[in-house]
Amino acid sequence: MGAKKIVMFGCCGVLNQSAVQDKIIVPVSAVRDEGTSYHYMPASEEIHAETSSVNILKNSLKKCGMSYVTGKTWTTDAVYRETQSVIEERREQGCLAVEMECSAALAVTQFRKIPCIQFLYGADHLDADRWEQRDLAEYGIRNFKKYMQLAFECALAL
Repeated sequence: MGAKKIVMFGCCGVLNQSAVQDKIIVPVSAVRDEGTSYHYMPASEEIHAETSSVNILKNSLKKCGMSYVTGKTWTTDAVYRETQSVIEERREQGCLAVEMECSAALAVTQFRKIPCIQFLYGADHLDADRWEQRDLAEYGIRNFKKYMQLAFECALAL
């Protein structure tokens, strides 16, 4: 629809609390467990973010004074299939989080050859004996100013 560059962010479920604790998550790759990405890129288990976009995001995070962690995320559009056994499997693959957009957005933007920066903030917690809703109910309202500041920094740097 004419977009020349994309910056997107949103909440995710945390799969590795000790690594993510109070940090912005910089997805460097995503496990493709959704349907959209397969319409834009050949089948593969994972899709990788463009290194240049990841570097812009990391520089913007440093400029904004925000701590972060880089790693893999798990994209699924089937929330009721986030079973304990699949969560364990994704943790073993090194996934820090679960969300619903990353791999699809990477596939579309790589197909269209436009830069895309994505970052995530932890909302609900799936790295415990019981699911913890945490910030999911507020959708990041508490920290929306810092997320917007980071998004604008990234957009200006793209």
